[in-house]
Amino acid sequence: MTKPFSGLLGIAFAAAGLGAALPAYADTMLHLSVTASVTAMPDELVAQLTAQADATTAGAAQQQVNALVAKALGEAKPLDAVTASTTNYSVWHETDPKDVWHASQGIALRSHDGGALLGLIGKLQQDGLAVGDLTWQLSPALSEKTYEQAMAKAIGKLTAQADVVAKLMHLRTHGFSSVTVGDDSQPGPRPMMRMMATAAPAAAPPPSAQADAVTVSATVAGEARLEE
Repeated sequence: MTKPFSGLLGIAFAAAGLGAALPAYADTMLHLSVTASVTAMPDELVAQLTAQADATTAGAAQQQVNALVAKALGEAKPLDAVTASTTNYSVWHETDPKDVWHASQGIALRSHDGGALLGLIGKLQQDGLAVGDLTWQLSPALSEKTYEQAMAKAIGKLTAQADVVAKLMHLRTHGFSSVTVGDDSQPGPRPMMRMMATAAPAAAPPPSAQADAVTVSATVAGEARLEE
């Protein structure tokens, strides 16, 4: 009686050991990557202007530039909707074909009020400043908000696609083991006008700049876990 019992016990232990050695069922992992886009109208007009002067001495050239820039900043100061700042200042000397000193300084202007800024630029052109760039773009706040909208849209698209694939495979989604979010194409400036113009005639109208919609995209990739 003892031997048969011992044999059955041994078989039971062997079966238990075999069961413990079997690997656990592994979930099916699904890799997905989607991109979503959102459009927004630019809300900020940015301009780059340059004051430049030529003279027989470095001092004379710089005095002319300094006067132009001071006048420009003075005309911009009363406009609450316009932000003005100065950029690079340069002085250089040429001797061929004639001896002359050049001086220049840049002025950066930005505003959410395109009409106010364009009116100011028209005045500055008449004063002798040259427009180098006139651009509509998304302000930092609007750019971030639009990107968040694109990211939310991409995440919704990612989860929806995971559910579709799972259903086709007669499985169901069980969350994501990892998700990565990256910029697909952050918006850059929208160039509406690029030029280096001389002073505008006294009766010349201010420049024009028409805004166009900007597309902001976000890419989301993830690894979804599928199970029965």
